[in-house]
Amino acid sequence: MELIDYTNKWVSGEIMEDFAMIVGGVACLVLVLVAWRWGTSESARAIILPLTVVAVILVALGGSLAYSNHTRRAQFVEQYQESPEKFLESEKARVADFMKIYPQTIIVSAIMMVVAICVFAFCDKPWLRASALALILIALAALTIDFFSKERGVIYQQELNSFQTEQVE
Repeated sequence: MELIDYTNKWVSGEIMEDFAMIVGGVACLVLVLVAWRWGTSESARAIILPLTVVAVILVALGGSLAYSNHTRRAQFVEQYQESPEKFLESEKARVADFMKIYPQTIIVSAIMMVVAICVFAFCDKPWLRASALALILIALAALTIDFFSKERGVIYQQELNSFQTEQVE
C-alpha cells in the first residue's frame, strides 16, 4: 500500500465522523420539532432553544469539516505527486500537532460536564437545566468524535512512522 492510500483511508474516516456530526445535529433538530409541536411542559419548551443551538453547532461544524476534509483530500494527492518525501515529512508534523489536541478535549469536555451536572442538579429553573443538558450533549459529542478520531490518528501516525524515505521515493 502506498503512503497516499493510508492518507486517503484516514481522510475517509474523518469525513465519516463529520457526517456523523451532521446526523446528530439533524436528530437534535427533530427533537426540537417534537418539543415545539407536542411539548406542553415548561421543561419541554425550555429545551427548544438550547437543543437548537446544539443542532446548529453540530450541523455547521460537521458540514464545514466535511467540506474541508474533502478539499484536503485533493490537496494531499497533489502534494504527494509533487514530492512524496516532503509529503511524508509534512504529514508526520501535522499529525503530531493534532495528536496533542486529544488530551485537551478530554479536559475541556470533563469540565463542561461537571459544570453542567452541577447546574442541572442545583438549579430549579427549566431553562438552566435545559441548557445544562445541551452542554452535556456537546461534551459527549466531542468525546465521542475524538474517541474514534484519536484511534484512527494513532494508527495513521504509526503508518507514517513505518514509512522510510526510500519507500516513498
